[in-house]
Amino acid sequence: MAIHYTQSDGVSLGYTITGEGDESIVYVPGAFSNLAIERYYPDSVAWEQFLGRFGRVINFDKRATGVSDRSARPLNLDQQVVDVEAIRKASGSEIITLCGLSQGAPLAVLYALAYPEKVRALILIEGVCCDATDPYLSLSDSNTLFDWERSLGALDSDFAQWCWDFSERIAPGSSQEDIDLAVEYMQATASPASHRFIWCCLMGFDLRPMLRHITQPTLVIHGKDDLLYPVQHGRYFAEHIPGAKYLELDSNCHMPMFDEGALPHVHQGIENFMEALPPSHLEESTERVISTILFTDIVGSTEHQSKLGDRVWTEIISAFEENSTTIVEQCRGKMIRFTGDGIKAAFEVPGDGLRAARLLVQDASELGYPIRAGLHTGEIQWSGEDIHGTAVNIASRVADQADQGEVLTTTVTQGIVEGGDYVFTDWGEADLKGIGVRKLVRLLQE
Repeated sequence: MAIHYTQSDGVSLGYTITGEGDESIVYVPGAFSNLAIERYYPDSVAWEQFLGRFGRVINFDKRATGVSDRSARPLNLDQQVVDVEAIRKASGSEIITLCGLSQGAPLAVLYALAYPEKVRALILIEGVCCDATDPYLSLSDSNTLFDWERSLGALDSDFAQWCWDFSERIAPGSSQEDIDLAVEYMQATASPASHRFIWCCLMGFDLRPMLRHITQPTLVIHGKDDLLYPVQHGRYFAEHIPGAKYLELDSNCHMPMFDEGALPHVHQGIENFMEALPPSHLEESTERVISTILFTDIVGSTEHQSKLGDRVWTEIISAFEENSTTIVEQCRGKMIRFTGDGIKAAFEVPGDGLRAARLLVQDASELGYPIRAGLHTGEIQWSGEDIHGTAVNIASRVADQADQGEVLTTTVTQGIVEGGDYVFTDWGEADLKGIGVRKLVRLLQE
């Protein structure tokens, strides 16, 4: 089984293709993977062979892990969407079924939201939808997945012991030999520093507001006694993704494909689901997608124009629009239109929109004409080259609330990117015209 490579933003990603057929199943791993080692694990080989019954299986290692570029910095979950898209393109797959395990499950969901026309179906196994022990309750210090300070402290002080403790948690009752193998596998996945970042990506993470926008057939599989991600996460996915099928296993193993008792049920559930799917070649691409919308506005533009005169102000606006277009495109966004003294742009990845907002604020400050910026993530409707919808209106109203040099966003966008490169502070609640009251947060500059 050859390991292939492709590039995503200059980073090498390793992937394999096994099996044959017109259908493509992209397997999205959790926090741990290493394609060079997995081929020597009989259970891993058997799992890949099972998925191969339904078509070609594309497996990959995320950046900074396994055989992919280990020198690269790991990405937030939302930013990893572009890597999945790079794998899809490199494998020559037009329409894919995404099978996500553990942390791979929310990544599969984020990809399906960003590229709905490319996804035939979703299989979410032992996934996590937010940083909460119980996703039916609000995020809080008393309702969080882990005692993060203690867990990350243990990882920093004794990585081998942390891996041992973690292995016992994902597969309780395993033999010492099996745990030793699992520890070696974790250590072969990534460095301690990369593991730390990977787990930090779940701090404050919240995908729940987005689940109702999933349109693809979805199968959710979860063990009722999973000690890592409680079964409430599987139930929440199933209840909030429209039309989702749910299979609850009598298992405490976080990787049920390696649990002899649960495996037959996993096989049967996936077989039934795949056989019931409609044809994979979608006739039309949906025009309704999930995007992060960004609005900016030059503060005091009317006063500046009156003071400088039309000719000088036109030159300034021309430079502003040129720089803004460059920044948006560098951040993988699409410039929708200029608003006279600001911009309207859309991004498939929320983190790209936040990065663009930071750069736009910095650039405008250097031009001497500060801007304010607002973002929101939600469902939009494309109409020609323009976008419409409630999410667009919310982003515009959020921008209206911002002060000079300030980037504001909603807690929806914050929840998707929380735990990575972005730091937010509470701004307060705002009564957005025509929308209602929304809680806003302020993005801090680097």
